[in-house]
Amino acid sequence: MTARPKSRVKRKTRSSLVKKKLPQEKHKVRKVNRLTQAKKSTLKLIRKYDSYSKIQDSLSCIAILVDNQARILSWNRVAEKVLGYKRKEVLGNNKIWEWLYPEPAYREEIFKKAEELIRSQKLANYENTVVTRDGSKKVISWHGNQLKDESGRVRAVLALGSDVTEQKRIEEQVRLKEKMDGLARLAGRIAHDFNNTLSIIRGYVDLILEQVDLDASFREDLLEIADAIERGSAYTNQLLTFSRNQVLEPIILDLNKSIREMTQAIKRTLADKIELILILSKNLPTIKADPRQIQQVILNLALNAREAMPEGGKFTIATSIAKIEYSPAGSSPLAFMSPGDYVVLSVSDTGPGLEPELKERLFEPFITTKWGKTGFGLAEVYGIVTQHNGHIQVESGPGKGTIFQIYLPVSGKPVEVKKPKPVGIELPRGKESILLVEDDDNMRSLAVRILRNLGYRVIETNNPGEALQILEQYPEPIDLLLTDVEMPVMTGAQLAEKALKLKPYLKVLYFSGYSMDYLLDKKILQPGSSLVAKPFSIRSLSQKVREILNKK
Repeated sequence: MTARPKSRVKRKTRSSLVKKKLPQEKHKVRKVNRLTQAKKSTLKLIRKYDSYSKIQDSLSCIAILVDNQARILSWNRVAEKVLGYKRKEVLGNNKIWEWLYPEPAYREEIFKKAEELIRSQKLANYENTVVTRDGSKKVISWHGNQLKDESGRVRAVLALGSDVTEQKRIEEQVRLKEKMDGLARLAGRIAHDFNNTLSIIRGYVDLILEQVDLDASFREDLLEIADAIERGSAYTNQLLTFSRNQVLEPIILDLNKSIREMTQAIKRTLADKIELILILSKNLPTIKADPRQIQQVILNLALNAREAMPEGGKFTIATSIAKIEYSPAGSSPLAFMSPGDYVVLSVSDTGPGLEPELKERLFEPFITTKWGKTGFGLAEVYGIVTQHNGHIQVESGPGKGTIFQIYLPVSGKPVEVKKPKPVGIELPRGKESILLVEDDDNMRSLAVRILRNLGYRVIETNNPGEALQILEQYPEPIDLLLTDVEMPVMTGAQLAEKALKLKPYLKVLYFSGYSMDYLLDKKILQPGSSLVAKPFSIRSLSQKVREILNKK
C-alpha cells in the first residue's frame, strides 16, 4: 500500500521537471524547425534551379546561381573548369566565397560591392580577382541578373562570369609598352641634344690637346675635362640605349661562349656571398648581337641581384631554345613577339622578390627599389634587349626571387670574330674638298676647324637648299658631302638624294646622335649609308672621313 503514493510522487516530480524545461525545449524545437525549413527551402530552390544545369552547361561562360543568403543553387561546368571546384562541393553552402576570396578584407569588399549592385540593380561588368582551387589568381568579369518571385522579392541572382585574365595581361602589356615608348622618346631627344653639346666641348678640348707646346699642368687640367666628358658621354649612351638609339656593332655571336668569357667579371660584380650557377644548353644556335651590349645586360642584372641579396644567395644564368608560334589568343607575356626560333637567356636570383606595384615600374629610369637603391641599369637592359629585336619577361613575387627571361632571335649563321680596328698614332689627313651641312652653328664651326686642320678644303653651310646651289655652282669638284641627318625643311637623306642626282660621283657621310639601327628602322637612312656617331672625337671623325674617301 505504501508503494503507490511513492510512485505517484515520483511521476509528479518528473512531470514538474518536464514542465520546467518545456519553454527552453520549445525554443530549441522552433529553432530546429526554422533551420529545417530554411534547409528545405534551399534544397527546393536547388532542385528548381539546378534542373536547368543542362542549359547552363551549354553556356560558354561561368554560370552561378546564388540565393539571398549567398548560398550556391547551381554551378555549371565552366565554373568547375575555370574555378576548379566541383558542383557537389559547393551546392547548398556559401563556403565557396571563403575559398575564392581567402583574404577577409577583400571578401568583405566584394560582398559590399555585390550588395550595392543588387540594390541598385546595376550588376553588369563588375570585375574582381578570384583564387582558384590550384592557388592561381584569375580576373573574372561578372554580369548579374536578379530572379524575383511573384511578390517582387529577389530570391536569387544569376551571375555570369568570363575569365578575362589573359585580356587584362595583354592590356597591361600594351599600357606598359606605350609608357616605355614615351619615356624612350623623351630620353632619346635629351640624349641627342646633349650629345651635340658634348661633341663641341670634346672637339675643342681635343684641338687644344693637339698643340705640342702646352704647359704640363694645363694639359692635366684638360685631360680631367676630357675624362668628365667621357663620363657624361657614358650617361648619354645609357639614355640612347634605353631609347633604342644606341650605336650597335652586331656580329654573329655564340651566347654560351660570351657568358663563359665574362665569368670572372660576373663574380666580381656579385661579391663573395653570392654563388654563381651556370646552366648552359648544348648546341645553342647563334644570335646576331653586339657582344658588349649583351655583356652589359648580364652585368646590370648581376648588379641588381647583388643589391637584392646583401646577405648572400644564388645567381643563376641559364640558356635554352624556344619556338614562338602564332596564336590568336596569344601567350600574354610573349604576345608582341614575332613567331620564330629564339635563344632564351634566363637570369634568376634567390632574393626577396618584387612587390606587384614595383614589378610594373621595374624598367623605368631611376626606379627606387625596396632596398633603397636607384639607378638606370634595368632601363638600360630593357633598351638593349628591345634594340636587338628581343623581348624581356619578368617573373617574381614576394619571397619568390626574380627571374628575367630574355628572348633573342636565332641567327643560325656561323660565329663571327670581331676584329679590332687598328688605331694609328698619326691622325689620317687629306686634301679633298668637303661640303659640310650642319644647322647647329657651334657644331658646324667645330667640324670645319677639325677638318681644315687635317688639310681638307671645307665649304660650309647651314642650309640644305644652299648646299645644292653650291654643288651646282662651285668651280672645283667636291669629293664628299658631310651632312647632319636631322635638319629643318630637308633631312640629310633627302639632301643626299638630290645631291647625287647633280653629282653622281659624290660620296656621302652622315653624322647623328642616333644609331644606324634606329635610322634604318625608321627609314630615315637607307641600308649601306655611312655614319659617324655623335659625340665624335677628332680621331673618330678623321678616320671615318678618310675611310669614306678611300672607297672606290
